[in-house]
Amino acid sequence: MAEVKKETKTTEKRAKKVYTLEEIKYNPQNSTMAIISCIPIVALVLMFVEKKDLFVRYHATQFALFNIVYFIGFIPFIGAPIAGLLSMIFFVLFIIGILKVTKGERFDIPYLSDFALKLMGEIN
Repeated sequence: MAEVKKETKTTEKRAKKVYTLEEIKYNPQNSTMAIISCIPIVALVLMFVEKKDLFVRYHATQFALFNIVYFIGFIPFIGAPIAGLLSMIFFVLFIIGILKVTKGERFDIPYLSDFALKLMGEIN
């Protein structure tokens, strides 16, 4: 009898990095990048481009996510009633974020910070 060899394919799964808030430390050398990471359109770019500085990447990811939530508020019939409220909340969080980042403090947007940490691990 002929012996039949089975070929087995081994697929390697890359472990996803899970970031914690303790890992996100302020780096004074990147203070300018940290400040501009709060600008929504720039944040979307930095979320994918920045690989070394977790402080910049964390804030960029949070503000990019918040920007997506903000634009969902402008979908007719879904977000129209809350568009004004979202605009005020966005403006306040934007100002608080820039002020805290300027001081070198981490700013956690409520409900988005945990998701931002997970997304950072997925994109890495």
